[in-house]
Amino acid sequence: MVNGKYCIAIMCVGTIVGQSVITSCNLSNLPIKTIGLGTDPFAFGGYECDEMDYVPSIYSKDYISELIKKCKKYAVDLIIPGLDDDALILSQNINKLTEEGLQVIVSEKELIELTRDKAYICEKLTPIADIFVKSYTLSEVQSWFDQHKFPLIAKPRGGAGSNGVEILLKKEDLARLTDQHIIQELAIPKQDDPFREEYLNQIAKGINCQFSEISIQVVTNKEGKLIGKMVLYKKKMKNGVATETLPYKDDYIWSEIDKLLPTLRDLGHRGPLNIQGRLTDQGLKIFEMNPRFTGTTGMRAMMGFNEVESCIKEWLDLQSSTGPLKVNYNKFAIKQTTEKIISVENNLKIKHLSTQIYKPSLNLKKSILITGASGYLAQALIKRLSSENCNILAFSRKKDNIKSFYKENDNVSSFDHHDLHNGNLQLGQVDYLIHCGFARSHHTNEQIADSLNFTNKLMDSAIAHQIPAVINISSQSVYGTKQSTKWTEDTSVIPETVYAQAKYATELMTSTVHKINKHSFETSLRLSTLSGGLTGLVPMDLITKFVNHVLNNETIEIWDRKQKIERLDVRDAADAIVALLKTDYRNWKSVYNVGTGHSHSILEIANMVADVAKSKYGLKVDIKISPESRKTSSVMDSSQFFELTNWKPQFSLEDTIVSLFECLEP
Repeated sequence: MVNGKYCIAIMCVGTIVGQSVITSCNLSNLPIKTIGLGTDPFAFGGYECDEMDYVPSIYSKDYISELIKKCKKYAVDLIIPGLDDDALILSQNINKLTEEGLQVIVSEKELIELTRDKAYICEKLTPIADIFVKSYTLSEVQSWFDQHKFPLIAKPRGGAGSNGVEILLKKEDLARLTDQHIIQELAIPKQDDPFREEYLNQIAKGINCQFSEISIQVVTNKEGKLIGKMVLYKKKMKNGVATETLPYKDDYIWSEIDKLLPTLRDLGHRGPLNIQGRLTDQGLKIFEMNPRFTGTTGMRAMMGFNEVESCIKEWLDLQSSTGPLKVNYNKFAIKQTTEKIISVENNLKIKHLSTQIYKPSLNLKKSILITGASGYLAQALIKRLSSENCNILAFSRKKDNIKSFYKENDNVSSFDHHDLHNGNLQLGQVDYLIHCGFARSHHTNEQIADSLNFTNKLMDSAIAHQIPAVINISSQSVYGTKQSTKWTEDTSVIPETVYAQAKYATELMTSTVHKINKHSFETSLRLSTLSGGLTGLVPMDLITKFVNHVLNNETIEIWDRKQKIERLDVRDAADAIVALLKTDYRNWKSVYNVGTGHSHSILEIANMVADVAKSKYGLKVDIKISPESRKTSSVMDSSQFFELTNWKPQFSLEDTIVSLFECLEP
């Protein structure tokens, strides 16, 4: 570790696997610095690392010695291989690397050598689980007289990806092969697979059609203990790289794969292992294994399954994860020159396809991350959402302070900054981010600046993880006090205080979410000043002060009796946000006013407090009115929000005052 950061060397950064590992590292909040090592100055991945440098080809005789020199130059703590050959070479030289103080996320060479021989792996593992495609030698197939066994597929015995693959439609096609090929039965997608017919049409043309593959990822720590597993359904691949994928869940797959895990562990499975196959009418058929990260590793990380981060933590003996790796089934992935992780709600065809793939269908819950979970609004919102079909991720500075608030709710999990930084809170799991966590207007400038800093980092992470929808809680204070007309979203923003200026800054930060990721959506809610007697109340609001004066047998003094103000009950604010969550976020505008649409003079409010005090508590209230008064009004036009959500406030100002008395009375 140098300057408080662990240095991670990522090999073969010009490959799709190297790029995928870099993506996963860049999503992490661990204190790491990435060094991209390769041979090509045009390597795309190298320019996404903190630094890039060159090593000889992995096939060079001085590759290991030069690699060690580079690692010492950068004080590298951990090496992550990219290609199959790279993983094999590093495993063969693991003792040399270890002697130099270098760790490598790699399986033992016995497993790697086994997986590189497609015929031998089937021969060795089929007795444990009969889920491997049948394999044949060239001489065996040449002896056949039965054309019905075709089509077949031929691959180089130690090949990688789709290089050198041949589709064999008839016996005459065998002339293209050598003894270095292994011939296998085709794993044809099962009858109800939506792409079976297209697959068969392409095969009939002699085209190696990579549709409907199943990619099984099994991840262990450096002792071989399982830390995560998941499956991707690869609707389409190109040159061995998945371009259209969906996370997949099927207990049958794991009932078969679990049979293999003890043997794979004994053979030296450490870190990632990818298993490729298809679901056929005869069940699961496996045709390839690769003990390394893959081209879809970055996609998985953006879905919340950051296996690279978990392995870094395990190999460097950082704090282990609190539980196994998980994936967000509400998302799908596409790849062209980069990755995009998109909510299935964004595309009806994808949503329909997901229902075809998931059999039986999953009970998908949206995951909602709410910052400022110990605050006034967030507590009301979480209480309101606890009855909805969703997973609530409650985030606060110290989660121990909020666990007691929500311990009775099974769908609420508590997190803090430590969880965000060490990977226990995976933002790839999040479907909605609601940012309530910000200093209040009565806080110091230093606290407001700290909140701005956190907001900036939070929005950067939301962009990196491509969170589908972000709601930022802003304030009516951005309009200032010198505009007496009813404020609309088009009214000029004239913040007059540090707090108001900071709130406007959060709106600008939030707006970048959609600018950078066109498939992510955001809005900022300019709320009226909140009031009401709920937990988390800080008695700073004017109405709260009036009620406290009454309860303390003090006189209410009014200086600006004609001034009109708007107040929104905190319970209504929570209901408004829930109503927004039920709309199509693709239709959101960047800003909405959220208030009651009504204002009351300060004198009216004081009289209303007095009426409630007298009628419900038998208290006499003295009101002192200053002769000087200014006539101003602060009220927002919330019609756009009302129209979008069909929501309207349910609590009158009298209801709010009553709740304050109930909350504040001794």
